[in-house]
Amino acid sequence: MSRKYNEEELKQWCQEWEVCDHDGKVEMCQRAGITYDTGKHRYSDAPVELKNKPRMQVSATELLEMPSRVHLDFVCFDIETSNLNADFSILLSACIKPYGQDAIVFRADDYPTWADNRDDDAGITRDISIELRKHAIVVGHYSQRFDIPYFRAKMMKHGLEPLPPMFGIDTWRIAKNNFKVSSRRLDNLLNYFDLGAKHGVTGRLWMKAAYTNSREAMNEIVEHNIADVVLLEKLMCRSFPYVRSIPRL
Repeated sequence: MSRKYNEEELKQWCQEWEVCDHDGKVEMCQRAGITYDTGKHRYSDAPVELKNKPRMQVSATELLEMPSRVHLDFVCFDIETSNLNADFSILLSACIKPYGQDAIVFRADDYPTWADNRDDDAGITRDISIELRKHAIVVGHYSQRFDIPYFRAKMMKHGLEPLPPMFGIDTWRIAKNNFKVSSRRLDNLLNYFDLGAKHGVTGRLWMKAAYTNSREAMNEIVEHNIADVVLLEKLMCRSFPYVRSIPRL
């Protein structure tokens, strides 16, 4: 039986629990000689005043003090899906591009379920989650209205642990708040700021990638996905002076 914690020890437990990812929480429980379920209850049953209240912004000091298991970097994140709603579609591909590095690519047709059970996107969702949670700040375009909510829905569907405390920058929102342009779509912003052109993909190709076993169609979807995060990084670099705060995802 585990011993009772005094108030100061319980407060320290709550603070560490709040910043740890799933593996870190498991390590905490192992050190304390308790099960993971007991650790969850210890945190959930603790008085509210001992827990950190979530805030919508992060200071530079807080960012630098994040656990060492998190890379203190920016990653550009973009997903490609067969439809805009998680319950009516599957993940086709995703790219996570750490700043200044090559994109890390995930594609659904690399998984064994693709051939005869295409609606099972648990594997790709899990692997994207494992990589994404390593990073501190996620950059996307319209990501806080599409990519992140879509991906969260998939994670919950497949019983995955929620993402740890992370922060997000949405270049669509930066454009909305700062630039009077005719469209805040990524392709229009890239064109106007002379940053390059998006790789076009036709609806027919999207259908082939989602509903047939066409490796060639998926290759083009993935090429489009990689190009998007490369161009997104360029837009982020140009837009960064207009970032006034970094909200939580």
